[in-house]
Amino acid sequence: MKKAFFFIAFSAMILLLQSCKKHSEPSTETNSVYTNNINKGLEKHNLQQLDSAFYYYNQASQSAYDGDSKAYALFQIATIQQQVGDFYGSEETAIDALKQAKSNLYAPYLYNLLGIAFLEQNNFSEAIQYYNKVYNDTLNNLDKAIVKNNIAVVYLEKKEFQKAIQIEEALLTNTVLQNDKKNYAKVLDNLGYAYFKTNNPKALPFLNQSKFLRDSLNNDYEKIATYIHLAEYHQATNPKLALQMATDAFTFANAVNNPDDKLEALKLKVALSNPTTTKEVALQHIQLSDSIFKVRQFAKNQFAKIKYDASKAVLEKDKSENQKQIILWLLFAVAIIAINIILILRYRNKQKLKASIYDTEIRISKKIHDELANDVFQAMTYAETQDLQNNTKKEILLDSLENIYSLTRDISQSNSQIDTKEHYKKQLFELLNNFSNASINVIIKSDDTINWDKLHKEIKITLHRVLQELMVNMKKHSNCSIVVITFFNHPKHLEIKYADNGQGINPQTFDKKGLQNVENRIQAIKGTIIFDNQTNKGFKVTISIPK
Repeated sequence: MKKAFFFIAFSAMILLLQSCKKHSEPSTETNSVYTNNINKGLEKHNLQQLDSAFYYYNQASQSAYDGDSKAYALFQIATIQQQVGDFYGSEETAIDALKQAKSNLYAPYLYNLLGIAFLEQNNFSEAIQYYNKVYNDTLNNLDKAIVKNNIAVVYLEKKEFQKAIQIEEALLTNTVLQNDKKNYAKVLDNLGYAYFKTNNPKALPFLNQSKFLRDSLNNDYEKIATYIHLAEYHQATNPKLALQMATDAFTFANAVNNPDDKLEALKLKVALSNPTTTKEVALQHIQLSDSIFKVRQFAKNQFAKIKYDASKAVLEKDKSENQKQIILWLLFAVAIIAINIILILRYRNKQKLKASIYDTEIRISKKIHDELANDVFQAMTYAETQDLQNNTKKEILLDSLENIYSLTRDISQSNSQIDTKEHYKKQLFELLNNFSNASINVIIKSDDTINWDKLHKEIKITLHRVLQELMVNMKKHSNCSIVVITFFNHPKHLEIKYADNGQGINPQTFDKKGLQNVENRIQAIKGTIIFDNQTNKGFKVTISIPK
């Protein structure tokens, strides 16, 4: 339900954003280039032309005349990153803005951004910490109440419903909040939902009261959460009414073009629809989910390109000697990252991983040594021996640096920490779907009876890594167009079938050495893995893991 809650937290940010704009008008003495870029960015932002707005805000951050002006430009960039779902990027940008600021002028607004970013990344303690900072820096009583409500939302996400109830019940008596129907309705809705989760009979009256207030406001955006919560409330006792509530929630979300809440409403409709319509609704949910992912990924890529192009333009304006020093420092930083990766991997080998995983880490270390270290050394040698005033040679070196960075990032991401808690299934399926592209279609089929929460942490990590290696192997060697991954739930074991329509394997020449680590990982958790040796019928693997 976090996506349904998100606009509750985001509403405070909008309020703060509007206030921030009122107090951030540059004076006539400020840098005209900066002012022009900020004004263009705000214009494009209001029109929801986010890539153009991002470009002008980024230009403004580079032409800022002091720390506060740079912090304001970065603040705007962070809000756009949140709009496209890049919460990690928004976190980085907001923290950078806090570091750049010379005063506390924008601190509350940046703290609020960070509260939202950490909430969306399930870092609840950090979210509460930053919301408390906003609360302490906010003098307006209504704003304080809104921030308190946001803190209650975090506790709802943590499933600490009693703490949420304690906050929301105190807000009910806030006279300032009572006079603000929109925000008071949010408190009623959150409290009703918390009561519902604790089987408190007062849940329905509060949810209905919130519905009445929000219906009276005639604001589709405000209605969504209450209708979704009512659908959940009636799901077990009155499926017909619950389906109507979910359908209305989808209509409201569609009217305001809120993709995350459309997904949430469709998810409920899938659970509540009759057998004749379930497939159609489920397909609609899948198509919408894919569309949202592609749009957000495209936006992130566009923003990354804008930043890269801007940085490259700055590099080209610097003197040759300064360029050489910057490049050497970048090489040094990449080398340090590579060394740290090696040290981390070795430490994990000695302290945490079983013997069967050791071969994997050695292989990764060898990859870093054989590929990354050699590339770094060659780039450093090139930088020291070539005339970088020559644009052609300079471009060659920059291309080499970009390749080194990409390789380092890929190695780091392939060994990043895995969330084995409530979002494990979503993270695993996103990993598999990320291998889809214009030429490869990845299809995932899953038995709905699988209880992912009850799977042991070690099994989840192993399954994540094994499927990741199979998909990487597919991308490198299979030459397929379709990949099907199916999850079956059996009483005593979990079965996973992988199949693609690629070139297959030859039983006479097939060597499992390349996939030895996959086999080792499965055997380490007492599972079995079978490779299908049928020639020219694609590549097939069956994995069985005891529960």
